[in-house]
Amino acid sequence: MTGEGSYKANTYNLELEGEIQRLKAQVLISWEKEARNLKWFGLADGMNVLEAGSGPGFFTEKLLELLPNSSITAVEIDPVLHEKAVEYLHEKAGDRVNYVQASVADTGLPANSFDFAIARLLFVHLPEPVAAAREIFRILKPRGKLVIIDSDADLFWLTNPPLSVEIVREKFKQVMASRGGNLSIGRNLCRILKQAGFGSIDLEAVVSHSDIIGIEAFEPLLDSGPILQLVKQGLISESEIASYLVSRDEFVAKGDRLMMSFWLMACGEKNQ
Repeated sequence: MTGEGSYKANTYNLELEGEIQRLKAQVLISWEKEARNLKWFGLADGMNVLEAGSGPGFFTEKLLELLPNSSITAVEIDPVLHEKAVEYLHEKAGDRVNYVQASVADTGLPANSFDFAIARLLFVHLPEPVAAAREIFRILKPRGKLVIIDSDADLFWLTNPPLSVEIVREKFKQVMASRGGNLSIGRNLCRILKQAGFGSIDLEAVVSHSDIIGIEAFEPLLDSGPILQLVKQGLISESEIASYLVSRDEFVAKGDRLMMSFWLMACGEKNQ
């Protein structure tokens, strides 16, 4: 995640610790499939890897395990998440992680430095996603690759019984847009890569299903903290979220329930 644009960790949720746990669940829910796709896109052990918008370090930890001989540069602008990552990875990472507190649009890193870059759930929050992709293009080596992992609000969840999310989703879109983000970024990832100069563009989807990984893995994602925070800030009314909260409580209480979530993974190569 990132602290620029539409996201700041200490104001996104009612409680910071609840937000940290939500971010952790977002990693754990689909890591195995994301890792499989990353390797298929060309990520290999020994590469010099850039993680853009590295957040509190949970995804960085997984990369360290996947790539035991790689060094990782973790770029994060949010000071809260930057500090959380340094603290969390202190004993796990040793000297294999280079922590950089900077904007992904202006990293200050040298050109032609990285073999592979990953931006996970970052571009959804950026006011100028093409500029960020161009900066990553600059610091990638020739033939280096960028993989953007992100969501699209209209594709994110499928549930049974259905959750009443339409009103909340539209309000979230409006709030995110007012802050520079785009909850429908997923459908634009290929165009962003192309406009930034990348070639050999490809797109894959990662699907997580509660019948496979267990419904418990999804429960932190149902945390109403981010929605209630918008109510607290006066950006959404209590009446507008009432139907969602009722349907969420009914869903949680249901014995036989299921959820599916979707991430999109777009890959581009620096063909020069």
